[in-house]
Amino acid sequence: MTVRVSICSVTADTSSFSASVDAFKTVLLIGEKAQLIEPNAIPLVVLGLSADFIAPISDGTTETITSYVAGKTITAAVFSDKRTRNVGPVRADAIQDVVSKNSGKDGNVAIVVRLQSEIQILPAALAIARAFPIYVRKQKTAAERTVNVYFVVANGAESVNIAKIQIVADAVREAAELVDTPPNELNPTTYVNFVRKVWAERLEATGVTLTVIQGKELEERGYGGIWNVGKGSENLPALVVLSHVPEGAKKSVAWVGKGITFDTGGLSIKISGAMCNMKTDMGGSAGVFEGFIATVLNGVNKNFSLHAILCIAENSVDERSYRVDDIITAYSGKTVEINNTDAEGRLCLMDGVAHACKHLNPDVIVDMATLTGAQTYATGAKHAGLVSNSADFEHLMVSAGKASGDLAFPMLYCPEFISVENVMPSKVADMTNIPGNLGDRTNAPSAGAGLFVQSHLSPEEKWLESGDGMWCHVDMAFPSRTAGRATGYGVGILYSVAESLNS
Repeated sequence: MTVRVSICSVTADTSSFSASVDAFKTVLLIGEKAQLIEPNAIPLVVLGLSADFIAPISDGTTETITSYVAGKTITAAVFSDKRTRNVGPVRADAIQDVVSKNSGKDGNVAIVVRLQSEIQILPAALAIARAFPIYVRKQKTAAERTVNVYFVVANGAESVNIAKIQIVADAVREAAELVDTPPNELNPTTYVNFVRKVWAERLEATGVTLTVIQGKELEERGYGGIWNVGKGSENLPALVVLSHVPEGAKKSVAWVGKGITFDTGGLSIKISGAMCNMKTDMGGSAGVFEGFIATVLNGVNKNFSLHAILCIAENSVDERSYRVDDIITAYSGKTVEINNTDAEGRLCLMDGVAHACKHLNPDVIVDMATLTGAQTYATGAKHAGLVSNSADFEHLMVSAGKASGDLAFPMLYCPEFISVENVMPSKVADMTNIPGNLGDRTNAPSAGAGLFVQSHLSPEEKWLESGDGMWCHVDMAFPSRTAGRATGYGVGILYSVAESLNS
C-alpha cells in the first residue's frame, strides 16, 4: 500500500480549500476544542455542520464524534490544549495519536487541522506524517490512498512555505521507513547502496559530495571503532560522509549518526527478548541522513557548510567479532579497553566525531544515536536526552525540539564527576567503553556515554565548556519509536536547529 501524504494548504480563509475538501468522502477535522468551537474560524459551514457538532466532546480528551453529511463521513477529534513548558507550541504526540486512530485503514482522506498560530504548523505536519508509516510487507495490503492535509490558522500563516514543509514531512516518513526496515533487507551493504542511490538521484545536482570508506579500508585508515564493531558481519562496516558547502559559507556544521543496522550485542550477546527491535539501532543515522536531505533541498544552510557522517555497521556474532578485553585504537588515537561488546554505538560515534574534527573543521557537532536503555530513566520516553558543552547550544537544541515536535531535554553535563577518567577508567588503556570494576555503572550512565563521545573531540580545548566549539550529544533511544513503529525522530530537530544556526 502506498500512502501519499500531501500538505495542501495553509490558510486563515476556510473557503479557499472548500472545493478541494469537497472531493473527499472521508474528512477528519482536528484541533484544540477551544479553536474548533469558533464557528467563524473553522470550516464547519463548508462541511455543512455547526459549532454544536463539537460541543459534546469532553475537554482535555481525545474523544471523537462522527457525522454523515451529504455523502461524507466527517469525524471531529480534539487534542488537549494543556501544554507545559517542555512540550512546545502544540501537542504533536496527541496529533499523531488522533490521526493514527481516526484516519481509517484505506480510502482517501482529507485532514483539516485547526491551529492558533503558524509556529504550530511544522510540529503538527510532522506529527501527521508519522501517523502514516511507509514500510509494510503484508501479503494482503490495501489499495493506494491519498491523504491531503489542510491547515486553518487563526492568526494567519502568510510566511509559511508549504513546499518546504512537505519536504521535511517526506523526510520524516522516509527516516521512519529506514528504521522499520528489517535487517535481512537493510544491512551495511544495502544501506550504503541506498545512500548512493539517493545521492545520485536527489543530492548530487545540488552540489553535495559523497565519500564512502568501507570494509578493510576502515581498518587500514585507523577507524578502529567502526571496524571492530562491524568486522564480525558478512556485510562489512562503512563510514559515509555527505557534504554540502555553499559558496561563501562562514561556518562548518557536522552531524554524526549511529547506524547499527542490527545489534545482537556481539559476544556480550543480548538475552532472550532483548534482541527484538534491534533493527531500530540505526535510527540516529536515519535522522541525520534524512535531516541532511531536508535541510539541503530546502536551502536552509546558506551560511554554513553541512556534513552528515553515517557510522554504519552490524554488531554480529562471529569468530572475527571483537571481544571483551580487546583494546582498540580509535580514529582519535585514543585507546579503549572493551568491557562490553554491547556498548558498540559509542565506539562508532567516537570515530565519526573524530573524522569530523580531523577533516571538516567543524564549529558545531551534533551526534545522534539510539545509545542507551537508561535514556528513558533520564528524560522519559518522549524526550531525547541531550548532553552539551554549551549552555547556549543546549538551549538552542531544546528549542529546536519544541519547534519541530522532536522533543528533547538536557541530561547532566558535569565532567568533574562523570568524565571517562572518573567513570570509565582503565589500567591498561585510555578508557573503557563502559564502567567496569573500576567505575560506577549507576552514575548517570546515559550522560556518561555522551561524555565518552566528547572525549574523542579534538583539539580538546575547543570542545570544553570554555571553548568556542559547540557540541551536543542526542540520545534518542526511546523517542525513535512508538507503538511498534519508527517515528523518524531526528529529522525535525536537526532541520529546526539548522534554521536557527543559519539565522
